[in-house]
Amino acid sequence: MTVRRFMPHGTAVLAGLACALATEGAAPPNPAQIRWHRHKLVQNLSEACAIADVDNDGRLDVISGPLWFQAPTWEPRPLRDVEIGNEEFFTTNGDHAFDLNGDGWVDVITASWFSDKLFWYENPGAEGLRAGRKWKEHVILDGQGQCEGTIVTDMDGDGTADLIPNSWNAERAAVIVRIRPGKDGQAPRFEPHRLGGPGYGHGLGAGDVNGDGRTDLLVNKGWYEQPAAGAWSGPWPFHGDFDFAHTSLPWLVLDLNGDGRNDLVIGHGHDYGLAWYEQGEPKEGKTTWIRHEIDRSFSQVHSLTWTDLDGDGRGEILTGKRWRAHGDGDPGAKDPQCLLRFEWDPIGKTFTKDVLSYGGWVGTGMQIRVADLDGDRRPDVAVGGKGGGYILFQRGPAREDQRANR
Repeated sequence: MTVRRFMPHGTAVLAGLACALATEGAAPPNPAQIRWHRHKLVQNLSEACAIADVDNDGRLDVISGPLWFQAPTWEPRPLRDVEIGNEEFFTTNGDHAFDLNGDGWVDVITASWFSDKLFWYENPGAEGLRAGRKWKEHVILDGQGQCEGTIVTDMDGDGTADLIPNSWNAERAAVIVRIRPGKDGQAPRFEPHRLGGPGYGHGLGAGDVNGDGRTDLLVNKGWYEQPAAGAWSGPWPFHGDFDFAHTSLPWLVLDLNGDGRNDLVIGHGHDYGLAWYEQGEPKEGKTTWIRHEIDRSFSQVHSLTWTDLDGDGRGEILTGKRWRAHGDGDPGAKDPQCLLRFEWDPIGKTFTKDVLSYGGWVGTGMQIRVADLDGDRRPDVAVGGKGGGYILFQRGPAREDQRANR
């Protein structure tokens, strides 16, 4: 593996890549329903993205790998050094903002494809941020190699998010790291809980599969059931009810059709396809799933989020193409980059596609973040990817008739 250092204010160059994207593949989708203003944050390889008020000035900032971008000018500020491995991958596959030591300043949780450690970086506070000081590195957990990425979600219902690393190695046992934040600047504690037995693989989701009110963990070859005695009480029973390959991180787990059972929305991380899986009545003690195709016009669907961009009160999938997920090795690798939303119709039980960006350099990396970044009460979108980091500022409906209905 070739590794070289990337300094925060440097410029990363993808050696051997054309300066413009290929235009082969599916035709562009219909005209956008929402107007967007694209703001380029940086040209680098960071596929991580988080949103938080880093400097406690009341404005939301953007965090991505080696840098944080200070609102409202979006000036890049140093956070840490990262390396480049395998020629074109930053050694960070996701960022999560979290005040871990209880000092009132948001810290960052991160991991890497190329390290067996999970880390957190400690915010240096007002003086350190003004001075451009690098954030202090701390190890969360060792021995977590082959890490595809991480998610944070509250698995035990105690009001504090937990950390779930994902390994692309299906032989690894799933683990959930319980986060015990510190108080008044004291160090946090991290308690790994191994669920028992192999069954990981590329991609995962968290949600209540069997309707018992407890959050379960879904992985490519089945799902781990949270015990009735509690998340940390012992091994989680494993149900090998399905078998997927190279799925998105995360999956969406939600009741789309309103039948009281949670369904799944899953992207194919290294192939074409985005689909939802309708949960049916259990048979012979196993969950059952019916696959419904959503879209097969773009590939490398690595990251998904569920949001409401147009303010109609209905959820939407926000996703896109992760460019060069395996270099040029995946189906559709040279197709145009895209960032798309899919509006759910609960009556027809179908999705309708809408474009945020198609062609050019805006797609997704490993994370998509949504928040009102400019204070106009419209949700904006921040993404990072090998084509650079971007904010898409929402400017309202694209058509006059839509504006009248807002």
